[in-house]
Amino acid sequence: MSSRPIEVRSSDSPGTPDRWMILALVSLNYFVLYLHRNLLNYIQPPLKADLNLIDFEIGILRTAWLLPYCLVQLRVGYLSDRYRRRTVLLCSLLASVVALGGMGFARNFEDFFYLRILLALGQSASVPAMAGTIADCFTTRTRSKAVGIYLFSYSCALVVAGKYGGKTADIEVWHLPLGELGLENLDVAGWRMAHFLFAGLGGLAFLVVWFLFREPERTERRSDVGLGTGGGAVWKTVWSVLRVPTFLVIALVFALTSIVISAVQFWLPAYFHDNEHFRLSLEEAGFFATLWVQIGTVAGLLAGGIWADRWARRFLAGRTGIQLIGMLGMAPTIWIIGTSHSRPLLATAMTIFGFGIGLYQSNLWTTTFEVVDPAARSTAVGLLNLAAGVLVYSWVDPAIGWIRHNVGGLGVIISSMSLVVGISVGLMVFNMIFLLPRYYRGPLRHEPADTVETNS
Repeated sequence: MSSRPIEVRSSDSPGTPDRWMILALVSLNYFVLYLHRNLLNYIQPPLKADLNLIDFEIGILRTAWLLPYCLVQLRVGYLSDRYRRRTVLLCSLLASVVALGGMGFARNFEDFFYLRILLALGQSASVPAMAGTIADCFTTRTRSKAVGIYLFSYSCALVVAGKYGGKTADIEVWHLPLGELGLENLDVAGWRMAHFLFAGLGGLAFLVVWFLFREPERTERRSDVGLGTGGGAVWKTVWSVLRVPTFLVIALVFALTSIVISAVQFWLPAYFHDNEHFRLSLEEAGFFATLWVQIGTVAGLLAGGIWADRWARRFLAGRTGIQLIGMLGMAPTIWIIGTSHSRPLLATAMTIFGFGIGLYQSNLWTTTFEVVDPAARSTAVGLLNLAAGVLVYSWVDPAIGWIRHNVGGLGVIISSMSLVVGISVGLMVFNMIFLLPRYYRGPLRHEPADTVETNS
């Protein structure tokens, strides 16, 4: 990391006057969406038993959300660069509520499969819209901190899904006394009730966002640079991002990191539930698998955001350096998580692992915004998700499900993810030394970033 003095060209303003209200609303939105998409992680045993599924099909259900969600990012990310983010967010949230509620009525694998696809398509436009909103409401002075606070909502969502989704599904049958309302009493399977309850929570969040969210103004666009103030056509916008080598490395590291995070989030509860050394209930397994990781993640998100905002004022690679520190902490702890049977050691390892995730994730968008045109921010975030879908989600979870079903050894699979983290570390070091100094176009730089000019 270079320590040479850098010219400060960013505004002293931290952002728009209502930035914290907007941040709270997009965080609430993300909390609900993440709750919906990850509920499947914590209800697998009763779902498998009720619908007669095998582990490979569970992996397919995971991919049924992940792959469509990522593949449509090319278009849905662009929507938020050109149109109102309020409309995009409300439509996405409503579609998520409808799809999740529908899963509570699923009769077989096919029903659940198609509803997972609908959930993916409904949620797909939300994250690029949120990324653009945060970038417009917060300047580079506080942007990493804002992203860290925003991502705190997903940590909360995982804990709630793990604790209360598992707790709801642990009750085999819910007896609803509807006779008092003049209707017939109703018996509902626990995993179905979890879907209904979380869909209802999403409906309440939709009303809050509908009444309070206002459309933020676009910021940091210049009429004489790149895509201009109004943005460009879809393919011109996409090309303005893909032509930047630094972004391509960021996307590849994100794809590799997604393999690790996906494996832990999706399979760790099942590992603790089925492993003879633990034998935890669904509630206990979901809670133990998420609590310590998310405690560490929350700490990493908050520390990483504040830390990176400070380093970014002094070092060109300041934000990337924070991500690298997080990766170095993740590599050994993921191996411990897949091999140890000591709960205190596991709790410590999961906390450190989560802290590394937080350091990395709090700066993913902000490092991206430092190398792409301001008029292509949402498109860039969409392309990150697309890269993860093509390189990761199209095969990882079904492959893990197949290996688990035919070979066994979830612990070995999880611990092997430390090798993936090691590859990511090497790519990040390469980016910091050879690419970022040339293609950086943020507020701090040694020379004009004309190498990323997008005018043809």
